Amino acid sequence: MTARAVIILINLALLGLTGWGTFQQIVTQKDTNEVMVRVHKNIRKAHELTVITNQQLEPLRETADTMESMNGKLHRSNQMLSNMNLHLANVILSEQKIVSGLDRLNQNMILVHGQLNTLHTQNTKVLKPASNVVQQTRSESSTLKKLYDLTGTSIEELAEINRKFAFLGYLP
Repeated sequence: MTARAVIILINLALLGLTGWGTFQQIVTQKDTNEVMVRVHKNIRKAHELTVITNQQLEPLRETADTMESMNGKLHRSNQMLSNMNLHLANVILSEQKIVSGLDRLNQNMILVHGQLNTLHTQNTKVLKPASNVVQQTRSESSTLKKLYDLTGTSIEELAEINRKFAFLGYLP
């Protein structure tokens, strides 16, 4: 019973720890997503401003080209952040698989525990008849020992009687 409680407590602790880690990952992912949305909005705004600036500063093409280059880098940053988000999503999927595996392990442990309880119940049912058989066997062993002792005594007495009647063998 204590082993069962310990196993359940260990499973619950591991499940709680995994749940806590997953919760922390989700919170971090949410914060990252919010930052990424703001970054994405800022990138869009920067792109729009770059286009307007290019139109207004047509004579300053070199400046506009530089800003467009910046916009390209911001776009690459956005792509990198999107890729990072995809990788984080993969991490979350992996963690969900771990949680699922731990859940299956817990279910298997519960099944094993149930089977052990069934085995314990069966052993308890067998214990009383087995104890009765042991008691009966001891009683029969004691009776057989008494019978053996009586047989030994009978043999001694018959030997004594045979010695007493041995002279009859000399009669015609």
